[in-house]
Amino acid sequence: MTVGDQAEGATDRIDVGAILRIQRALAAYCQLCDDAEFWQLAQVFAPDGVFVFAGAEVTGRDALAAWFERAQPPRRRGKHFTTNAIVDVDPGGDTASAVSDFVFVQFIDGAPKPQIAGRYRDKFVRFDGDWLIERREVETMTQPVISW
Repeated sequence: MTVGDQAEGATDRIDVGAILRIQRALAAYCQLCDDAEFWQLAQVFAPDGVFVFAGAEVTGRDALAAWFERAQPPRRRGKHFTTNAIVDVDPGGDTASAVSDFVFVQFIDGAPKPQIAGRYRDKFVRFDGDWLIERREVETMTQPVISW
Protein backbone atom coordinates (compact mmCIF):
# COMPACT_ATOMS: atom_id res chain seq x y z
CA MET A 1 0.00 0.00 0.00
CA THR A 2 1.45 3.37 -0.97
CA VAL A 3 0.44 6.93 -0.22
CA GLY A 4 -2.43 7.78 -2.55
CA ASP A 5 -3.98 4.33 -2.55
CA GLN A 6 -7.64 4.48 -1.70
CA ALA A 7 -8.05 2.18 1.26
CA GLU A 8 -6.79 -0.98 2.83
CA GLY A 9 -7.25 -3.71 0.24
CA ALA A 10 -7.75 -1.31 -2.67
CA THR A 11 -7.25 -2.72 -6.12
CA ASP A 12 -4.21 -1.79 -8.17
CA ARG A 13 -6.30 0.47 -10.40
CA ILE A 14 -7.75 3.73 -9.15
CA ASP A 15 -10.47 5.41 -11.23
CA VAL A 16 -8.75 8.78 -11.54
CA GLY A 17 -11.44 10.03 -13.93
CA ALA A 18 -14.14 9.37 -11.35
CA ILE A 19 -12.11 11.07 -8.64
CA LEU A 20 -11.62 14.16 -10.81
CA ARG A 21 -15.34 14.33 -11.64
CA ILE A 22 -16.20 14.03 -7.95
CA GLN A 23 -13.71 16.79 -7.10
CA ARG A 24 -15.38 18.90 -9.79
CA ALA A 25 -18.76 18.30 -8.12
CA LEU A 26 -17.26 19.40 -4.78
CA ALA A 27 -16.10 22.66 -6.40
CA ALA A 28 -19.39 23.17 -8.26
CA TYR A 29 -21.28 22.90 -4.97
CA CYS A 30 -19.23 25.79 -3.51
CA GLN A 31 -19.42 28.04 -6.54
CA LEU A 32 -23.13 27.52 -7.21
CA CYS A 33 -23.96 28.14 -3.55
CA ASP A 34 -21.83 31.31 -3.48
CA ASP A 35 -23.41 32.55 -6.72
CA ALA A 36 -26.96 31.92 -5.40
CA GLU A 37 -27.64 29.50 -8.26
CA PHE A 38 -29.74 27.29 -6.01
CA TRP A 39 -31.64 25.35 -8.69
CA GLN A 40 -28.34 24.44 -10.37
CA LEU A 41 -26.86 23.65 -6.95
CA ALA A 42 -29.65 21.14 -6.37
CA GLN A 43 -28.64 19.43 -9.64
CA VAL A 44 -25.27 18.54 -8.06
CA PHE A 45 -27.34 16.19 -5.87
CA ALA A 46 -28.99 12.96 -6.95
CA PRO A 47 -32.76 13.33 -7.51
CA ASP A 48 -33.36 11.91 -4.02
CA GLY A 49 -30.19 13.46 -2.58
CA VAL A 50 -29.99 14.34 1.10
CA PHE A 51 -28.33 17.31 2.83
CA VAL A 52 -27.85 17.24 6.62
CA PHE A 53 -26.82 20.42 8.47
CA ALA A 54 -27.54 21.97 11.88
CA GLY A 55 -30.37 19.59 12.70
CA ALA A 56 -32.03 19.90 9.28
CA GLU A 57 -32.28 16.95 6.89
CA VAL A 58 -33.46 17.97 3.43
CA THR A 59 -34.29 15.41 0.72
CA GLY A 60 -34.91 15.85 -3.01
CA ARG A 61 -33.88 18.49 -5.49
CA ASP A 62 -36.92 20.76 -5.15
CA ALA A 63 -36.66 20.75 -1.36
CA LEU A 64 -32.89 21.33 -1.56
CA ALA A 65 -33.24 24.33 -3.88
CA ALA A 66 -35.89 25.86 -1.60
CA TRP A 67 -33.85 25.18 1.55
CA PHE A 68 -30.68 26.77 0.16
CA GLU A 69 -32.71 29.78 -1.03
CA ARG A 70 -34.00 30.29 2.54
CA ALA A 71 -30.67 29.50 4.23
CA GLN A 72 -28.54 31.71 1.97
CA PRO A 73 -30.18 35.15 1.68
CA PRO A 74 -27.88 37.89 0.39
CA ARG A 75 -26.77 38.95 3.89
CA ARG A 76 -25.46 35.43 4.59
CA ARG A 77 -23.56 34.88 1.36
CA GLY A 78 -19.81 34.65 1.10
CA LYS A 79 -17.28 32.11 -0.15
CA HIS A 80 -17.14 28.39 0.53
CA PHE A 81 -13.73 26.74 0.30
CA THR A 82 -13.36 22.97 0.24
CA THR A 83 -9.96 21.31 0.62
CA ASN A 84 -8.16 18.15 1.69
CA ALA A 85 -10.66 15.93 -0.13
CA ILE A 86 -10.13 12.20 0.21
CA VAL A 87 -12.21 10.38 -2.40
CA ASP A 88 -12.72 6.62 -2.43
CA VAL A 89 -14.50 5.02 -5.38
CA ASP A 90 -16.18 1.77 -4.41
CA PRO A 91 -15.07 -1.40 -6.25
CA GLY A 92 -18.26 -1.57 -8.33
CA GLY A 93 -17.47 1.87 -9.75
CA ASP A 94 -20.95 3.38 -9.29
CA THR A 95 -20.70 4.72 -5.74
CA ALA A 96 -18.04 6.63 -3.86
CA SER A 97 -17.39 8.46 -0.63
CA ALA A 98 -15.57 11.70 0.00
CA VAL A 99 -14.41 13.41 3.17
CA SER A 100 -13.27 17.02 2.87
CA ASP A 101 -12.63 20.03 5.06
CA PHE A 102 -14.37 23.34 4.49
CA VAL A 103 -14.40 26.92 5.63
CA PHE A 104 -17.04 29.54 4.89
CA VAL A 105 -15.79 33.13 4.73
CA GLN A 106 -17.76 36.36 4.63
CA PHE A 107 -16.45 39.84 3.86
CA ILE A 108 -17.23 41.99 6.89
CA ASP A 109 -16.10 45.59 7.08
CA GLY A 110 -14.01 45.02 3.96
CA ALA A 111 -12.08 42.05 5.31
CA PRO A 112 -12.56 38.29 4.88
CA LYS A 113 -13.60 36.63 8.14
CA PRO A 114 -14.12 32.90 8.66
CA GLN A 115 -17.65 32.24 9.88
CA ILE A 116 -17.78 28.46 10.06
CA ALA A 117 -15.42 25.57 9.41
CA GLY A 118 -15.82 21.84 9.50
CA ARG A 119 -15.94 18.67 7.48
CA TYR A 120 -18.19 17.36 4.73
CA ARG A 121 -18.91 13.64 4.69
CA ASP A 122 -20.34 12.75 1.30
CA LYS A 123 -21.73 9.73 -0.45
CA PHE A 124 -21.71 9.94 -4.24
CA VAL A 125 -23.56 7.94 -6.85
CA ARG A 126 -23.01 7.70 -10.59
CA PHE A 127 -26.30 8.80 -12.17
CA ASP A 128 -26.77 9.06 -15.95
CA GLY A 129 -22.97 9.26 -16.33
CA ASP A 130 -22.51 12.07 -13.78
CA TRP A 131 -21.21 11.82 -10.22
CA LEU A 132 -23.83 13.33 -7.91
CA ILE A 133 -24.07 13.81 -4.17
CA GLU A 134 -26.35 11.16 -2.73
CA ARG A 135 -25.90 12.34 0.86
CA ARG A 136 -23.93 15.22 2.40
CA GLU A 137 -23.50 15.46 6.15
CA VAL A 138 -21.98 18.69 7.43
CA GLU A 139 -20.00 18.53 10.66
CA THR A 140 -19.00 21.88 12.11
CA MET A 141 -16.04 22.49 14.43
CA THR A 142 -17.95 25.12 16.39
CA GLN A 143 -21.27 26.88 16.19
CA PRO A 144 -21.48 29.23 13.21
CA VAL A 145 -20.69 32.88 13.90
CA ILE A 146 -23.61 33.87 11.67
CA SER A 147 -27.12 33.24 13.00
CA TRP A 148 -29.26 30.64 11.26
